[in-house]
Amino acid sequence: VCFCFYIKSINSICFSWLHILLYSISRSFVIIEQTFKEHCQLLRKVKFEMLTIIIINLTDEKDQLQRDFDSLNKKGPVCFFKSTELKSWSDSRQYCRDRGADLVIINTEEKQVSLFSERVWIGLSDTENEGIMKWVDNSRLKQGFWHNGEPNNQDGNEDCIELMPSNPVLNNWNDLPCSQEKKGFCEK
Repeated sequence: VCFCFYIKSINSICFSWLHILLYSISRSFVIIEQTFKEHCQLLRKVKFEMLTIIIINLTDEKDQLQRDFDSLNKKGPVCFFKSTELKSWSDSRQYCRDRGADLVIINTEEKQVSLFSERVWIGLSDTENEGIMKWVDNSRLKQGFWHNGEPNNQDGNEDCIELMPSNPVLNNWNDLPCSQEKKGFCEK
């Protein structure tokens, strides 16, 4: 009797422990599943927010490209060409005008960097008022790419601007007498 009672008691305890253990495991799985679902929802939300930001950035970039494209279309295609003969600044300008163009206006760093491989006249001068540089479209110079010490109006006779590509690309403008002969760089 004693032995049977002891075995029943151990069985009961083992069964209770087994029940508690299974309940704990099952609760752990529920908690793990719930945590996993919360993490998945959070991950979906973060992914959605990241995709939304990417879409906004791409849309902004597309809009800017469209504005740039529309701006180019309003101006028409830009064409650059160089005269084949050496001429004074005025004759170089006339050469360009005879072909529906004018001497080039360089108003951006990108344009300054990308165009030139030899000494040429550009569409900038101070022939009207000494020291007041104007482009051929009569707009004032806003940003210049002058060689050190230029413009210097040496001998009081330098009113037209050449580009000297042998100098650093962002510092290669030089003023010269307009009568000197160089090729002209035209923009249409």
